[in-house]
Amino acid sequence: MARGVVDFAGPLLMWIGPLESWLPQVGCSPGRARRTVNALGRLSTWMAARGLTVADLNEDVIDEHIRAERERSGAPSPAAVQYLPLAKRFLASRGVLVLRGPASRDLGGVPRLPAGPLAGVVTEFAIWLRAKGYAKGTALSVAGTAARLGAWMNSHKLDIDDLDGVVLERFVAAQSSGPHRHPSSARRIVTVRKFLVATGRLTPTEAPVPVLDAVGQCLQEWRRCMQRERGAGPGWISEQARWAYGFLDEFCGSDGQICWGRVDVRAVNAYVAAAGRGYSLSSRRHLVAAMRSLLAWAFRTGKVPLLMGAGVLAPGRPRAGLPDVPTAGQVAAILAAADRSVPLGRRDYAIAVMISRLGLRAGEVAGLLLDDIDWHHGRITFCGKGGRILTLPLPDDVGTALVEHLRDPRPAGGARFVFLRSRPPLIGLTRQGVSGAIAALARRAGLGTVAAHRLRHRAATAVLAGGGSLIEARELLGHARTDTTMAYARVDLDALRTLTVPWGRIPA
Repeated sequence: MARGVVDFAGPLLMWIGPLESWLPQVGCSPGRARRTVNALGRLSTWMAARGLTVADLNEDVIDEHIRAERERSGAPSPAAVQYLPLAKRFLASRGVLVLRGPASRDLGGVPRLPAGPLAGVVTEFAIWLRAKGYAKGTALSVAGTAARLGAWMNSHKLDIDDLDGVVLERFVAAQSSGPHRHPSSARRIVTVRKFLVATGRLTPTEAPVPVLDAVGQCLQEWRRCMQRERGAGPGWISEQARWAYGFLDEFCGSDGQICWGRVDVRAVNAYVAAAGRGYSLSSRRHLVAAMRSLLAWAFRTGKVPLLMGAGVLAPGRPRAGLPDVPTAGQVAAILAAADRSVPLGRRDYAIAVMISRLGLRAGEVAGLLLDDIDWHHGRITFCGKGGRILTLPLPDDVGTALVEHLRDPRPAGGARFVFLRSRPPLIGLTRQGVSGAIAALARRAGLGTVAAHRLRHRAATAVLAGGGSLIEARELLGHARTDTTMAYARVDLDALRTLTVPWGRIPA
């Protein structure tokens, strides 16, 4: 192999002999070893022609030599490209050359796909996704959909000014078929649309105002009345309107108008019996409440001549049972199931403590804001059922759980809700999210599915068992009437036993 060395010169000649000995040790074939030595010799000769020494050797010098070899040979991959990497590895092992670190392929969440007119938008979109807390893989996938949108627009000669709802629909349709289809684009385009609207690049499409028929107009007026006069919540109003819609639809004539003259108690009871068939007792009670409320409103507005609500028959009442209240041990198991070493566990623990100690509803916990907690005076304010504003003292264990949760990092400029989603979008938890957190803890504790409302029952019975009055329990639960709270008095069996008398003795 030394036969070709005499043709070379320069500062690296002293390393050619050691390279020849090293190459067989790393399993290099004789032919590849010979070409590697020649490549190093040509690099040494090239350095000598430019007055470079070993001290000048670095990867930039080698890259410049490779470019010169490309121009000299006219080949896109000359011998220097193929064999110098092995020589670089040898020189680095001897301390002659310091190699650059591996080039990072991470582009900060920006896809490699050219995005055409949306190139700058995709970069900004990737930053927006990171700020919203999206996981790295999810953010890259969603940004990839935006990049595919830009590439598709570029192929159709569309500019960013042409971007509108129709273009997005055409893009999703194109992604659903063809050899290079991406069905996931239909799902991920929702997040892309939110970003484009938030940054003013897309005008939100206004939903057409529906043209209400007679039934729709009637329900709209009744819903406004329930909200204005009774302070009913949106969930209750929607359920009531669902029951009332089927009833009004039955009395809608061929001209599209409601025939209120045909409405009587017999017809209402027939509808209640038919519509409530197969539903639970609670749902049938809601159906009756909806009919009575609708008929009372119809009487006040002059649609019917008589007040017929009292004639609507209530569903049968089975023997009253006791509220389903978890034991103290079950509540302790649910609290212990929360992994308080991670933020999600601390959040769920605080939720469980609040419901079991303060008796809050799931919706009340979900709507709690940071401004509702008065740390100075040790109290908490929340919006209860029917729009009532309630204030409760903040016990030490509840306050400690809240502090542990709120010390965890929160998204910059995020919502003021106390409890946020653990996955993007990082907005406030919903009522269903709160219930799901309690159910997950109960399953982890081996108790099956436990509804959040059962922990509220536990708070009520704990007040009564501790010597509290029904008035105090009512204030804690936010009940409008004391008779609603009386159901929990029947659960305190120890206190009820003191009211019993031995068999055969007349009560005093």
